[in-house]
Amino acid sequence: MATKQENMIVFFDTIGRTIIGEKVEETKDKLRIKNPVIVHIVPNQQTGQMALQLFPAFFKEFQADKTEDTVWTYLKGQITLSDPINLDFRLYSQYENMFSNIVIPDQQIITPGQPQDSSPAPAGEPVKLFDD
Repeated sequence: MATKQENMIVFFDTIGRTIIGEKVEETKDKLRIKNPVIVHIVPNQQTGQMALQLFPAFFKEFQADKTEDTVWTYLKGQITLSDPINLDFRLYSQYENMFSNIVIPDQQIITPGQPQDSSPAPAGEPVKLFDD
């Protein structure tokens, strides 16, 4: 059985973005990917080096259950697949950390990358995603 890291796949979507994710299933026409992310490279103005950012294809904040994975079906005729690529452990670790939930003592679930406030929100208070 393949490890989770061995199931990672890299491809270009229809508009040329680099996508990585965990391959769930592959058929002749379709590729099902769990928790796909968009790889975004930006220049760091201070150092002049390039900085890597990973953005989820769908933000967990929009889901009722923020601990659930998402699986997306890509049509193979509309994407460009690479030969298998062994991802650098740092890239894989960053990907893994995006989808790991951290449980703190009061049972509040924190999703990595989510801004944290120094004062905990009252229990049952909804997360505000949009301005009124």
